[in-house]
Amino acid sequence: MLNPHTRGALIHALVDVEARHERHGWDLPPTLIGVFDRPLSSQPHDVHVDAGLFDPDVWYAPALARGDQSLPPGVILHSLADLAGTAPGRKTLRSWLHHDGRRCIGFALVFEAWAAPIRPGYRHGDLAKAPSSARIETRVVAAVDLDGQLHQIKRIRGARHAAVDQPSQPPPRRARSHIAAGLDRLMDLARTL
Repeated sequence: MLNPHTRGALIHALVDVEARHERHGWDLPPTLIGVFDRPLSSQPHDVHVDAGLFDPDVWYAPALARGDQSLPPGVILHSLADLAGTAPGRKTLRSWLHHDGRRCIGFALVFEAWAAPIRPGYRHGDLAKAPSSARIETRVVAAVDLDGQLHQIKRIRGARHAAVDQPSQPPPRRARSHIAAGLDRLMDLARTL
C-alpha cells in the first residue's frame, strides 16, 4: 500500500507530466509512462517517470493497430498489454521495471480526447455523433497506482491549469474505462515480476 507522501509525490509527478506535454503543444501521440519510486535507501518519496518501455511510434504500428491507425489509444494500450504479457515481453518488462533498483508504483497514459458533459441516457458512441460545438478537446493523464487507485489529470485545450481528479470508483452504471482497464492489466503484470 502506498503511503500518503508517496501518493502525493505520484500525483505531483503526473501533474508535471501533463505540464511538460502542455509545453510541447497539442496533437501529440499518446505516451505510456511508468511511475517509480526509488529504493528505501534513497531520498524519501523520490518519484520519477519513465516513458522508455515502448518506442513512441508504437501507437502507429500496423500490427498493434490491427491495420487501423485511427484506433483509440485504449485499444492499442490493450495490444501493448498483450505484448508485455508474452514471454519475451515479460523479460523486457521485468528488466525495465527494476532498472537501477526502482519500484513501479503506477502506470499512466497521456492522451488527447474529446469530452462533453454526460447527460442522462448517454450511451457509448454518443459523443462521436455530437456536433463539434458540443465537444471539448481535452488532454488526459490517466494513471492506475499500485493500490488500484485511478488518478486523472485533465486539461481542456486553452485552459491555464489542469484539474486533478481521483475518482474512488467508476460512476454508477458505468464500467471502468477501457484505458483504466488496460493500465490495470499492466499494473497486474508489474506486480508479478
